[in-house]
Amino acid sequence: MVKGRVIFISMMLATIMIFSSMAVIGQSVMGSSTRTATASVATNQTVKVGWFGTYIDTLNPYLSYSELTGWINMNVYLTLVIYNAANKSIQPALASSWDVNYANQTVIFHLNPSAVWSDGVPVTSADVVYSYNIAAQNYSFVASYVSAISSVKALGAHTVMFTFSGVLWTMWAAYIFVVPSHVWDTVNASTYAGYNQTGSQYFVGDGPFVLTNYVPNQYAQIDKNPKFFIKSEMPSISSVIFQEFTSQSSAVSSLESGQIGGLTGILPADVASFQGNSKFIVTTSPSIEYFYLSINVAPYGHGNPTLRNLAVRQAIAHALNLTYIAQTVYHGYATTLDSVLSPTNSYYLSNLTKYSYNVPLANKLLNDSGFTTYANGIRENASNTSQKLSYTVLVPSGDSLEIDAANIMATNLSAVGIKLNVLAETTGSMASTIWPNLTQDMDLWDWFDNIQSAPQLLSVFLSNQVVTGTSDSGFTNAVYDNLWAQLLNATSVAQAQAISGQMQEILAQQLPYIPLFSPSAINVYSSTLTNVSSNYPGGPFGGLDYMTFTQLAIKPASSNSSSTTYYLIGGVAAVIVIVAVATVVTLQRRKKT
Repeated sequence: MVKGRVIFISMMLATIMIFSSMAVIGQSVMGSSTRTATASVATNQTVKVGWFGTYIDTLNPYLSYSELTGWINMNVYLTLVIYNAANKSIQPALASSWDVNYANQTVIFHLNPSAVWSDGVPVTSADVVYSYNIAAQNYSFVASYVSAISSVKALGAHTVMFTFSGVLWTMWAAYIFVVPSHVWDTVNASTYAGYNQTGSQYFVGDGPFVLTNYVPNQYAQIDKNPKFFIKSEMPSISSVIFQEFTSQSSAVSSLESGQIGGLTGILPADVASFQGNSKFIVTTSPSIEYFYLSINVAPYGHGNPTLRNLAVRQAIAHALNLTYIAQTVYHGYATTLDSVLSPTNSYYLSNLTKYSYNVPLANKLLNDSGFTTYANGIRENASNTSQKLSYTVLVPSGDSLEIDAANIMATNLSAVGIKLNVLAETTGSMASTIWPNLTQDMDLWDWFDNIQSAPQLLSVFLSNQVVTGTSDSGFTNAVYDNLWAQLLNATSVAQAQAISGQMQEILAQQLPYIPLFSPSAINVYSSTLTNVSSNYPGGPFGGLDYMTFTQLAIKPASSNSSSTTYYLIGGVAAVIVIVAVATVVTLQRRKKT
């Protein structure tokens, strides 16, 4: 769900890393290191990746919030730097080294002079400048993530200087994709599909793979990029095909029948059937995914207006038995949440305003708010019977666990006189209902977080986020917006953590989201797959790193020299990605609504 969506907030996501070695203000710091990978002999092997619960919304990184789109783009575009397997430090990617000077509030990136696009054109600083300029536009899904950058300047063909605010500069450095300006400046970036639908130059990228085929609602294919300049990370396999599944059950059936070779986000109830089976490998890891109940609180929204009443939202929170849901629906493979971040996030706070399961208190809150009369078991406002506590919650149709959880929530709420209708839809239908006019009452969805990325998902609640299809609550709060600006300008890690805590407390008190639970990352994949990395939070295929596919190999078949292996990655998220620019530009903050 970046979104199921990530916000790859996907999408896909902008990650923050603070270096203790950079804590001295005024000191210039040089960053340079080498990523290592196990180089393998390339073979004619194709890995077919199944996906459920989300879909390819667009291959334009500026407009996408789909996790699947983010995963694809991660393999075809490079970022300036990238986090290592433990997400603890950044390493070179497009930039081979960098110099940070906090006194001047600048960072200078030195691009790898060997970097080249798949069409043979060299990657230059003009591409970086172009990318950040496009990312800052009002239509961009990721404009808020570059709002701490005041300017981007090309100092030379392979040298770029950023002027920034605060200590969180790696928020935009680590997960911002750079695209080819010589291709993108010939199209309208606000509507571009991300590939050439009619011309001969189908796609141009600089990652380990290039996009070679895409059929909407069916699949996308990426092939090994022979011009990829990091030779130690050249893929072993020749192609990856991302196959879309319409439901989790069909994906699980394909896994059981051997049509696919693996699954991330497997149903907890199905774990036992794979454990002890030599054909599969089962892993359980801490998750970067979290589920929430979004409530339409927008003053201009078109959902049930009773949800703008804080007491009603508080009553809903107290009426939900989340511990029971975690134990029954997720069979214990989930933990309940206190904040809008995942527990693996280093900024996650647990000492926030609590909403324990308390039916008597929920009833009192509703009575005190005037919802004391009933019609067919549904509470009404005694002074205005047109105000009924009857709502519809949108749930991704491809995720049976979310549907089960929503149905239990409906039972919980009926005990306090609230009617909850569960409507399962594709994530595309959910998105069209929610954005841009916020016509929904509630939605039960999920984000994929990153362990160093507190500002990324906190920005979902900024007043200006509805425009780009990020905010599904329509939350507006001037104090919160001001804290975000302070966070971007924080001069120390401690200050950033304190401001982040204030923002989380506002959200806990105002309840635009009711945090639900974070499921364990359960991965099952075929034992024919080798070099599968399990270092990232989220499990072997849950960490957002292109090294998954560059390292992946398949045990050779005895009968022929080529083979095809299937594996499936499930789940939905919001991924935050930033792309595309050329010379000196001043980046504009997105206008607030």
